Amino acid sequence: MQPSPAMLNLIEQIYHTFRRYTVPKQFVVCCEYCLNKQQQKALQQTSLRAIPYSLLNDWNSSPGPDPQNSDEVRYFLPRLLEFVAHGQFDCVCEDFSLMRINLADKTHWRADERAILERYARQFMADWVSGEEVVELQRMLKMFCRADIAPSRLLDEVLAVPGYWSAASLACLLYKYRAGYIRDDEDETDDGLAKEICIWMKNNQALITERARLAIENPRRQPETPTEYQVWEDDWMIDECLCAMSDL
Repeated sequence: MQPSPAMLNLIEQIYHTFRRYTVPKQFVVCCEYCLNKQQQKALQQTSLRAIPYSLLNDWNSSPGPDPQNSDEVRYFLPRLLEFVAHGQFDCVCEDFSLMRINLADKTHWRADERAILERYARQFMADWVSGEEVVELQRMLKMFCRADIAPSRLLDEVLAVPGYWSAASLACLLYKYRAGYIRDDEDETDDGLAKEICIWMKNNQALITERARLAIENPRRQPETPTEYQVWEDDWMIDECLCAMSDL
């Protein structure tokens, strides 16, 4: 995934916004088996922009018991967001890429920090649906939900991206959250996401149906070679999703 110029510029702003935080002297991690002393020392001795993905992923996937060190999270956040912008997610599940943000106490986060995190999420979603393929949206929304970003703002961003591909991506997502669709009831994030998506659909019904109409009138066909995050449905199924979206 190649970030847009707007995203690259935003990442530089994120580095600037979080520049006041310094490398932790002690890490809040699960245990030394998850992030050993050698890895912790490497994190302390390597400049933030030079930290490799594998090392940062080990830190990110090893949160210790609460309370988390909010300053520790904010120190690593610019590099973490940079990796995500390039499509380098948590090695276990994309959903968990930003979970450290969720675990940190954000009570004392500055307003500019909260604001730029939301700007990043919105730009990411705009970039995500700007290619020429139907892409998976559910996991990306869940990833940002775990970072306490409201999905309605992100869906607004997707809806604002013109063209067939963004509309078809949105249609495939909304089809999953239609009435009667079976989801994992034990996943609280998915349950909360489902409720917010339903509210968002009701509030944006006219715009959604118009986007579906335009996509149906100007159909495209997916590339023959699928990519990792492409929604690889048959063309008729994508058409079915668009028709369902036009009938909201």
